[in-house]
Amino acid sequence: MMLISTVLYAFIFLQVGAIYPDFGTLLHPKALKSLDSSEVPVSIRKELQAALADIGEDEPDPLLEIHYEGLLDNNPSRIETVRHLEDMDKLALFYWHHAFFGDGHSLQKMMDFSLAWADKFQPTGNPINENKLLPVVYAYVYLKPHMESRQQNMMEAWLRKMAKAEIGNDRVPLNNWETKRINLVGSIGLLLEDDKLVSWAEEKAAYYVEKALFADGSSADIRQRDALSYHVSGLKPLLQFLITLEHEAGRGKDFFYRESADGASVARSMDYVLPYAKGEKIYRQWQNSKVKLDQERAAAGLEKYQPGVAYKPEKAYETMALAAYFDDKYRMDQCDLPLCQIAALLE
Repeated sequence: MMLISTVLYAFIFLQVGAIYPDFGTLLHPKALKSLDSSEVPVSIRKELQAALADIGEDEPDPLLEIHYEGLLDNNPSRIETVRHLEDMDKLALFYWHHAFFGDGHSLQKMMDFSLAWADKFQPTGNPINENKLLPVVYAYVYLKPHMESRQQNMMEAWLRKMAKAEIGNDRVPLNNWETKRINLVGSIGLLLEDDKLVSWAEEKAAYYVEKALFADGSSADIRQRDALSYHVSGLKPLLQFLITLEHEAGRGKDFFYRESADGASVARSMDYVLPYAKGEKIYRQWQNSKVKLDQERAAAGLEKYQPGVAYKPEKAYETMALAAYFDDKYRMDQCDLPLCQIAALLE
């Protein structure tokens, strides 16, 4: 879910989610149970139906390995990976369509795409790469009751393999990498009812708040990269996990507000974003980044990585919509993205 648009983005932009990115951010299936499909805005329903008309008969095109993290946007391996990862956009579309309409075709397509990726992709434990496969994790909630036992065993073995690879990666920095890992492992644990995985994710999330978030609302990403974009992208997967944790275990909302000994919390770090998301303040990024990749991106002429470029408020809207699940003050009334509209309807 980014901008409401049925336009296929030109491949030269090299964005992950080049097909219908509006619907790429998913909510836990239980969060959607309180939503009557008739409440979903007509524009969103029409958008989904138009999208399914375009991609409804597409077949999966899985990868053995994702080549994305650490590569410049014009790297051939990354470009090829982006093409294959369009499968995740399609899977997300099937997910939302089935969630709202309960149709068998979308369910079968989720089955086809999920099994194809589980059969081919080999997890490496890189959270930047593998968090892009979250649609497969969420889809499994809908798919499990319709799978044969051998298919269930295959999917669950693959999901656990991915979670264990993430846990076994001892080179994950304490920034947005970690929250992507927490979300992936924690979501898999909650959906598979694996208490060990869930406990690991909760402990890591608490440590992240203690060590990577600060009482003034800033984060390690702000201090290392001088980038609100990475601050926001670090909070987004953490919020996804907390929403899932709330629905599965009733502990997400408490965690959202819980403060560390130094006064840091997820809520305070969302407060840090609020004036920029509202357009009341302007954040000029990358001016003091300490990360070599950011400097390489700027040198390569990538516009959004140029020192001093202003953060666009609308880039925070999806993360604000997730935070609004816990507190209405984060709701962006000016946001017409699907996620904003759907989240506003949830109990």
